Amino acid sequence: MGDNRLVNLLLVEDDEDDYMLALDYLQEMPDYDFNITWLSNFDDIIHALEHAKFDLCLLDYQLGAHTGLSVLEVAKKMLCTTPFIMLTGQADEVLDNQALALGAEDFLVKSEINSVRFIRAIRYALARTELANERIERLKVEADSRAKDRFLAHLSHELRTPLTSIMGYTDLLLNRAELDNIKPELSIINNNSQHLLTLLNDVLDLSKIKANALSLTKEWMPLAPFLADLQSLFKVAANKKNLDFKISALSDIPKQIYSDNTRLRQVLINIIYNAIKFTHSGHILVTLEYQNSGTLHFTISDTGVGIPTDKLKRIFKPFEQVQDTTTRQEEGAGLGLAISGALVTLLGGGLHVESKLAQGSQFSFFIDTNDDVGRRLELAPLDLQTLQVSSSTPTNKPLLTGHVLVVEDIPEIRALIINILSSSGVTVSTAKNGVEAVDLLSHSHTFDMVLMDLHMPKMDGREAIVTLRKNAITVPVVALTAAALKGNKETLTALGFNDCLTKPIDIDDLYRCLSFYLGHTHTVQNEKTAKKRNQIDNILLVEDDEDARELMTLLLQTLGAKVQSAHDIASCMACFECTTNIDLVILDLTLPDGSGFDAASKIRALAPTQNIAIVSGSDPEPELLAKYDVDKVLLKPVSLPDLQQLIKT
Repeated sequence: MGDNRLVNLLLVEDDEDDYMLALDYLQEMPDYDFNITWLSNFDDIIHALEHAKFDLCLLDYQLGAHTGLSVLEVAKKMLCTTPFIMLTGQADEVLDNQALALGAEDFLVKSEINSVRFIRAIRYALARTELANERIERLKVEADSRAKDRFLAHLSHELRTPLTSIMGYTDLLLNRAELDNIKPELSIINNNSQHLLTLLNDVLDLSKIKANALSLTKEWMPLAPFLADLQSLFKVAANKKNLDFKISALSDIPKQIYSDNTRLRQVLINIIYNAIKFTHSGHILVTLEYQNSGTLHFTISDTGVGIPTDKLKRIFKPFEQVQDTTTRQEEGAGLGLAISGALVTLLGGGLHVESKLAQGSQFSFFIDTNDDVGRRLELAPLDLQTLQVSSSTPTNKPLLTGHVLVVEDIPEIRALIINILSSSGVTVSTAKNGVEAVDLLSHSHTFDMVLMDLHMPKMDGREAIVTLRKNAITVPVVALTAAALKGNKETLTALGFNDCLTKPIDIDDLYRCLSFYLGHTHTVQNEKTAKKRNQIDNILLVEDDEDARELMTLLLQTLGAKVQSAHDIASCMACFECTTNIDLVILDLTLPDGSGFDAASKIRALAPTQNIAIVSGSDPEPELLAKYDVDKVLLKPVSLPDLQQLIKT
C-alpha cells in the first residue's frame, strides 16, 4: 500500500453488479491504489469530467438514453485530457473503431475484466498519460526558460543603456586636466558606477547559470601572462592595506591551458577580492599546483577575519554574507562566491573552503586544463618577475586615422562615442537608425568601420546588417549590445557582424576594437574601394556547408581578400585549374566527395608550392599534415582574428 501509486479513477457504469465486479478486480490490482468515483447519469458524468481531474475513466457503452460514444464526443469537444477505456458487453469491431476515433485509449469486452489484458490496458493507458504529462511539463519549462531569457535580455539592455552614458562621460571628464579640482567627486561617481555594473553582471550571471544559459568560450590561453596580469592588478589593492600579496607555484605548470580566460579570471578576482577585503593585516597567497591527472589546483589563503564554522555552508549560496546585513561594514551583495562555485563546476572542477575564526581562510579549487583531444602539455616553472605585465591599467589612447560611422538612436550615447572617437583622431559620421545607416553606406565608400546599436527605431541593427551584407557592403560592422546572453555573439556573427561590444562600453575595449579594424593608417574597408594590404589577396575557399561558406566569404572580403568558393573537391579542382594566381586554398576537412587531405593531394600534384590551410573541428593528426604538406590549421568556430592572422604574409 505504502509505495503504491494513487489513481483517481472515474468508473462510468449503470449496472451495480458490473460496478461491484469491476471494483473487486481494481482493488486486487498490484502497484495501484484506486480512488474511485462511480457515476451513471450522463449530465453528472460530463460535469465531473469538466470540473474534476481524473487519471483514468472506465466507460461503459450502455448508459440508458445515452451511450459511451456520446460521452467521448462531448469530452473531445471540451478538450478533456482524461484517458478513456471503453467497456462493452460483447465484441464489436465497428464500435471499437468508433471509440478509438473519438479518442478512447482502448476497447475491452466486460468478460475480459478478470484477465491480464484488463490489467495491461490500464497500465498502458496510465503510462501513456504520464509520458504525455511529462512532455507537457517539459515544454512548459522550456517556454518559461525562453521567456526568462527574453526578460534577462530586456533587463540587461534597459540597465546598461543609462550606465553607458554615466560611465562613459565620467571617463571622459576624468581625463580632462582642467577638471582636476573635481576629480575626487568624479572618482566617486566612477567607482559607484563600476560597483553597480558589477552587481548587474553578477545578478545576470547567476540567472544565466540557473537557467543553464551561460556559455563558456574555451581556447588555448598562455597561463603565466594571465597570472602576471592578476598579480599586477591585486598588488595595488593589497599595498593600499599594507598587505603582502604573492602568486607562486608548487610545481611546474603548463605554459598553456585550455580554458575560458574570462570566466577563470572572474573566479580568481572574486575570491582574491574577498580575501583582500576581509584581511586587515598579514598576507594573501595564491599558489598553483599541476597534477599528472591534467588538473590545475589553485589555493587562495589569507590571514583575515575568518569564517565561523556554522556559516561555511552558507557562503556559496546567493545573497548570503557572513555579517548580518544590518551590522556589516563591507559592501557587496553576496553573489561572488555563489557565481564562482558555479563557474568552477562549469570549468570542470570544484570549489572548497576551510577557515578558522580570527586566523584566516583558505579557498581551493581545481579546473581541467586540456581539450577533448588530450594533447601533451608543455610544463615550465612559473616566473612572474621576467614577464611584461600587460594591462591591469587602462590602455593608452591610440592615435588612429579613419572614418567611422556611429549608428545610435540615443543622443547622449551617440555624443559620448563621438567624443571618444574624435579624441583618438578618427573622423566620425552618425546615423540615428538602420535606415539612415544603410542609405549612407550605400552611397558612400569612405567608411572604414561602423559601430551599430542593435535596438533602434525604423530599422534595428539586425535588419540593417542583413541588408548591408545582401548589398555586398563588407565594411566591418561592430554591434553595440546590452545583452550578454548565451550564444549572443555567435548569433550576431552569423547575421554578418564582425564583432560586438557590450554596453556600458569599456573605453579600453573600444580602443582595442578601433585599433584592430582601423590600424594606425587609413584603410578603406568597402569592397569596391578596398586597397591592397600586406596580405594574401586571392583565396579559394572550399566548404560544403552553405551558411559557413557564405560567412567565411564575407569575413575574408571584409579583410580585403578576393574569394572564390567551391562546395566539394570536384568544384574545387575545376576552379583551381582554370584560375591563376591563387594565393591560398582553404579546405574544410570533411567534404561530400572526400576529405580536405584528398583535395590537398590533388592540388599538390598540380602546384607543389601552393599555400594550403585546413579548417577542422579538432586538431588533425600531425602525420597527415606533414604527409600532405598542409601549411596551417584553423579550428572551428573560425573568427575574424583567426582569418586575419591566416592571410598575413
